[in-house]
Amino acid sequence: MKPWRVIRGLPNLVWQNLIASVRMNESRAAAELRRWIYGTECHVDSMVHVTNKRNLKCGEGCALYHAAYVLNGQGTFEMGRQSHLGAFCFVNVEHGSVKIGDHVAIGPGTKIIAYSNHYEAGRKVTDVRTTDSIVIGNNVFIGANCTLLPGTIVHDDVVIGAGSVVRGELQGNAIYAGVPCKEVRRGWHHAPTTA
Repeated sequence: MKPWRVIRGLPNLVWQNLIASVRMNESRAAAELRRWIYGTECHVDSMVHVTNKRNLKCGEGCALYHAAYVLNGQGTFEMGRQSHLGAFCFVNVEHGSVKIGDHVAIGPGTKIIAYSNHYEAGRKVTDVRTTDSIVIGNNVFIGANCTLLPGTIVHDDVVIGAGSVVRGELQGNAIYAGVPCKEVRRGWHHAPTTA
């Protein structure tokens, strides 16, 4: 290796080490620096990683808790007011979009996958990708360790039980759970309307 390459890379090395120490530090000063680095008013807890801060939009009073990871190189991640991603959540929105409404609580370890490998007959799975946006409405509670697959739409006033795998559309004002996720109760938030 040529010495000039090492010298030329020193500013980036110093910057990356500074960012890493701020990311891991649990002090209030470090939390404020993380908010400044990501350009958001959102609470950004320790060890949070967002790959593209320009494609991050967070509403008032929201939070990204410990070690949440948002992989959003070209995709967009938007979270509404008073919403949060729990500790160790993973969002893959490398392409596409994930839009989370207001007053949404997402439990620890949940995975939200808008961009993923896929399969087609005659092709290698590493060559096939799928991208489909995910939309989560307002007043939604998603339990710990759930998985939301590409194209998922969750309407307002929904509860999703821990460990559920969600694909497709979940109608509002209901509780869902299971693998695959199914409705277990309707009308939890307000009385169901009759037609």
